[in-house]
Amino acid sequence: MINIDQTLIIQFVLFVTFMLLLNQVLFKPFIRLLEERQRRIFGTKEEAEHLRTEAERLMEAYEGELRKRREEAFRAKGSLRDEAKKEANSLIEKVQKEAQRELAKAKERIGKEAEEALRELKGRADILAKEMAQKVLGRPLA
Repeated sequence: MINIDQTLIIQFVLFVTFMLLLNQVLFKPFIRLLEERQRRIFGTKEEAEHLRTEAERLMEAYEGELRKRREEAFRAKGSLRDEAKKEANSLIEKVQKEAQRELAKAKERIGKEAEEALRELKGRADILAKEMAQKVLGRPLA
């Protein structure tokens, strides 16, 4: 049979105190860390989506410009037709190179940001693990 005496009350008080302490020292910082991580991940994904959309817009603009140049080329006669085709091909190459450079820059920037975020999270994880070990052991670690 369970006896309800002062030790039960003391244990209850200790339990509540320990939970409040853990909440402040462990749970809230860990939850903040997870929220920051989530924000960074989705921010990077949103930026990647934005860059993809921008690349599609540039491609559509490129394709629209290409159609326009082709129509002009078909209307022109003789040397004008040849000249217009050369100009369109030059513009196409320029836009493609620019689009490729921008896409490469965007991929590189996203990769660097992801690596930086990962390094930062790993650094924070080590610090948090050390702090947790110190709290659990009740003494500083060497």
